[in-house]
Amino acid sequence: MQFALDRDASGSRLVQLALHVTLAVVVSAGLYTAGLTVSPYAGPLLLAAPLPGLILAERGTLECALWLLLTTAVVSVGLGPDAAAGFVLLFGTPACTVAVGLRQRWSIERAVLAGMVAWSVSVAALAFLAYGDLTTLSAAAHQQLAHGFDVALSTYGSFGAPESTLATATAEREPLITGLLEILPALAVLCGALMILTNVVLLRSWTNRTHDVDLRLWRTPESLIWALIGTGFGMFLPWVLLALLARNIFVVLLGGYFCQGLAIVSYFLERLRLPRGVRVAGYVLIAVQHIVAGIVLALGVFDLWGNFRGLSAGSARYPDPN
Repeated sequence: MQFALDRDASGSRLVQLALHVTLAVVVSAGLYTAGLTVSPYAGPLLLAAPLPGLILAERGTLECALWLLLTTAVVSVGLGPDAAAGFVLLFGTPACTVAVGLRQRWSIERAVLAGMVAWSVSVAALAFLAYGDLTTLSAAAHQQLAHGFDVALSTYGSFGAPESTLATATAEREPLITGLLEILPALAVLCGALMILTNVVLLRSWTNRTHDVDLRLWRTPESLIWALIGTGFGMFLPWVLLALLARNIFVVLLGGYFCQGLAIVSYFLERLRLPRGVRVAGYVLIAVQHIVAGIVLALGVFDLWGNFRGLSAGSARYPDPN
């Protein structure tokens, strides 16, 4: 009798596992397909493509591995092996890395950093698999940036932008594209960070895995301020390659300090118990107004000395499970 009950319970768990994995695969494959085929309108959907895998990781690493394997197979059948390779490298690998970190109860900063490293290595591997060498990659990136600039300029003109403004932007086209090309590696890293942080925030709404992590306590390691200062001066070195490397590291570090400043703003908005609408309006203002965004960045940088939140610990960590 007990054996029959155990067998029924085991069968029920297998059915639930199959349903959860199937649903996660369908959602991830659908988001990824929509993001690629209906781009750029559905491009933001790509940010949430790893979320079902992270939700499954709450149940166990086996479920997350099954999600990655089956989603890759579905994408390969629907969009081809190249798109499947892109999913594995850009979304599957970072998602699994973050999932392992969350299950091991790493600090949120460490889990995000591990995901960013996995993303960066994957982007580099995918780029060289697609283009073969740095010269071809640089030419292709320049062409894509020029195309994007022209589309943006055309869209801006269709909204009735002044002719003088359009003429000035056209005159600055090449310098702007060259500048963006020089910091393209840093922008790629920051895109990966945005994807990972978006999924961590969404994960809090779906599972209990990160409910005990307070993102308002986000704080970068204190030693990184010296890297920020060093790379800031390094951008003016007479050696081109070293100056470019310093510039990209500097931009990535600014992204980390911006997150810290955003955490400070979120901390005080919550502490003041402002209405949700006011808080949302504040975040929108930060997103659309570069001066306000600059102030948020400055808060993150000077938090080392100001300690605006009065934190005694350096980061938001998981409590000891014991």
